[in-house]
Amino acid sequence: MGRVALRLLVVFCVLVFQIPVSPSLRAEPSVVARHWVIMEASEGTVVAEHAARQPVAIASLTKVMTALVALEHGSLGLQVTIVPEDLIGESSAGLVAGQTVTLRTLLYGLLLRSGNDAAMAIARAVGGSPSAEDPWARQRFVNLMNAKAAELGLQHTRFANPHGLDEPGHFSSVFDLAQLTRVALADARFVEIFGAREYRAEGFTWRHTNRLPERYPGIVGGKTGWTDEAGLCLIEVAERAGHTLIVVLTGSTFDSWYDDAAKLLDFGWTVVDPLDEPDDAARLFQWWWRRTDDPIAQNLVQRTWLWGPPLGPVEWEPYVDAPGGRRLVQYFEKGRMELTHPDRVVDGRWRVTGGRLAWELMTGWQQVGDRTLRHRSPARIAVAGDPGNGITYALLGSKMQAAAGRPGEVVTTRLDAEGTVWTEPELARYAVRYGEPFPETGHGVASVFAAWFEQRGSVWAGNNLREEFLFSPWVALVGFPVTEPYWVRVRVNGVEHDVLLQCFERRCLTYTPSNPPGWEVEMGNIGLHYREWTQTRVVGTLAASARLS
Repeated sequence: MGRVALRLLVVFCVLVFQIPVSPSLRAEPSVVARHWVIMEASEGTVVAEHAARQPVAIASLTKVMTALVALEHGSLGLQVTIVPEDLIGESSAGLVAGQTVTLRTLLYGLLLRSGNDAAMAIARAVGGSPSAEDPWARQRFVNLMNAKAAELGLQHTRFANPHGLDEPGHFSSVFDLAQLTRVALADARFVEIFGAREYRAEGFTWRHTNRLPERYPGIVGGKTGWTDEAGLCLIEVAERAGHTLIVVLTGSTFDSWYDDAAKLLDFGWTVVDPLDEPDDAARLFQWWWRRTDDPIAQNLVQRTWLWGPPLGPVEWEPYVDAPGGRRLVQYFEKGRMELTHPDRVVDGRWRVTGGRLAWELMTGWQQVGDRTLRHRSPARIAVAGDPGNGITYALLGSKMQAAAGRPGEVVTTRLDAEGTVWTEPELARYAVRYGEPFPETGHGVASVFAAWFEQRGSVWAGNNLREEFLFSPWVALVGFPVTEPYWVRVRVNGVEHDVLLQCFERRCLTYTPSNPPGWEVEMGNIGLHYREWTQTRVVGTLAASARLS
């Protein structure tokens, strides 16, 4: 090949690899499920699909239609007497023959516990026989299910029973189920039950079988299913920054079904919500803020802030390894939200990151690229309490290599502004204990902070407040611990307090036993401190090989 031809080939290759990849050309998500679809809920647009129009066994995903038909044709207050024929086994809500329960409770048993007994009782009761066994009443209900499928244009759907156990002539497609779910979401009664995590009434206590909300923020609701023919099945509906996605999958496994759903959602957001400009990022950042902090701002809950008030609008910030050498960020009193790779399909919990602000303030090295550091010298800013307290980031940075406390032992170590550390036995009265050190940093999490990370609280899920884990996972928000926990004596509004202080990669936390309930553990004002620190003179830059965020 001649030099000119070779040069043209190189230029061609460079141009090809610089062409942005449109969503439609992105690689299909790699999942175990044999059939799946991602649908945008407002318009019903298919984002992506695989074998989605093929009729297959659908297990308990059937119960979405059972619930929809029951809500259309029944009254929630209808009294239903349970009969022996309702108790068909397999998945059960724990109903007992002879008891009488409302249709409302049966619907919770249907969608939360996936009760086949609830499905049988609902079908019989709404089909016309709420107080006695009548197989023809159940058949009338199944006929209503098929009539509804025809009305909705579900071309690959046929029901033979109200519960979804494998049976000849009982099938649907994941595409049809997504369409069905989209219709069901228009009924607020369905959404309330579909998204509930727990139900307590009429002697029952049920927890939802769907486990994705415990690991994926923004889940509106979901339905699980499993039979030999269908494999592991899921319907998941998630909301994020004004968009709602429906994911339906069948033919997965116990090891993979939730991972499959999460991967499909992660892919879907990059298609329906491209984040190219500050206004786009502002919408996503506001969603994350509203989820946990808006209930605090509205005095709906009594707990400490995770982000605090914004310090300004979304802005571009230089970052060597971001597209175009800059990323979108917004600073809050207690942290920073950053969007470095807006078009990259990543775990949705990590799409918006927070930066290693505490590590940077303590070491003096500002991260301006994946492996690029800029030296500013450690921050001589008070970590906690009133300005001017001597416990600074620079001081704590000098303690990052301290030996870890023995797991389970009570923390009685005191630190003063000169950096002196000593044991003060009286501090044992607070009963705070050392945690098991993490191999990543060599430090463990103090027991009060570990308990705080595991807390559940009211968060916004769409327009409804719902109890969820506040941290999913906690390391995404605060990072691994980079110091030991120390008791310090600092002034807060001019009054001295005993405060337990521990810094993590991204945040520094305090525990003040004298604070009111809900406010004992607090995030430091690290976003405010970081902005102050970055006004100082730059000393130099370094290409780093250390592990960076």
